[in-house]
Amino acid sequence: MQTEAVDNVTGHSVSLYHPRQQNWHDHFAWQDNGLVIAGLTSVGRATINALQMNNPYVRRSRELWIENGWHPPN
Repeated sequence: MQTEAVDNVTGHSVSLYHPRQQNWHDHFAWQDNGLVIAGLTSVGRATINALQMNNPYVRRSRELWIENGWHPPN
């Protein structure tokens, strides 16, 4: 199981986001009306890259969810 990744801004290896121990809004934010997840911290950026959270398939799904009013979450 992957627990660390490199932050592409700092070049440092950091622990990935832990949803039971950390607040989502401290590390991530929605951009482009909910189409893209942006990393606010090293942890957020590394997690987005490691989990490919903005890959083309996910972005296309989000486009459809936005069109139907299901996304972004509040």
